Amino acid sequence: MSAKLLVLDIDGTLRPRGEPRVPKENADALRAVQKAGVKIAIATGRCRAEVPAHMLRGIRPDYWICAAGAQVLDRAGSELYTSRMTPEEMYALVDFCEDYEYPLGFSFSDGGYVYLDYPAIRAHEQSAVLDGCLHDGEDQDRHLQDMPFAAFGMLPPQAVARFGEKYGYLGLRFLYYHAQGCDILRPGQDKAVGLKALLDVAGLTAADCVAVGDGPNDTGMLAMAGDSYCMADGEASALAAARHTGPAAAPDGVARLCRALWPEAFR
Repeated sequence: MSAKLLVLDIDGTLRPRGEPRVPKENADALRAVQKAGVKIAIATGRCRAEVPAHMLRGIRPDYWICAAGAQVLDRAGSELYTSRMTPEEMYALVDFCEDYEYPLGFSFSDGGYVYLDYPAIRAHEQSAVLDGCLHDGEDQDRHLQDMPFAAFGMLPPQAVARFGEKYGYLGLRFLYYHAQGCDILRPGQDKAVGLKALLDVAGLTAADCVAVGDGPNDTGMLAMAGDSYCMADGEASALAAARHTGPAAAPDGVARLCRALWPEAFR
């Protein structure tokens, strides 16, 4: 396999759903692939500070594509690319969710801050075996330091149409990962945009890259990468975007995929 960069989603891919940490087999496989000379990038919908170190079980990625492509970092944490919400986008979400009493939070450089109904979003995270470093931000003042990369909320899908009637001109996108839980992204915000920024900085092309994911926010990077795999238990949109179907995420699908793609790293 001639690929120089392996890009991996976390939840539902590297970390099977319901597991508190990345399986040891997956972590060991990534270290073997890195030792063989392949760079590793983590691509997640969460900002960098929302990924607890213990979840990755010692994996040290060479790059990060975070906040669904709005935050790209190198291993040392230096920013390679950023894109942030505008005040108008953020205030529109706060006004709408306050009117209808929907839980709402934002992803900032130092973690997720829940502006509306912290207990509800915290309970949802815990039920999904997640520890995303959430902060109670109901004072609604964190954005005075800098603007967020993206938003997340809990609202029924039919509410999106109501939001669009008033704020459709903003072009915000609601990507659902749960019956009501969703990521809220700016126009053009996508993991593929973050991947393109990373490739440009690293001096690589899409043909040098293998991308692996399982959900709607992975479709752009799966389509863009020179080679791509959706986990067998991934969502229909990701399966359609990927060039191949990989193993199921559980119990150690990423490890099995790495062994198939880079057998020389495990001899």
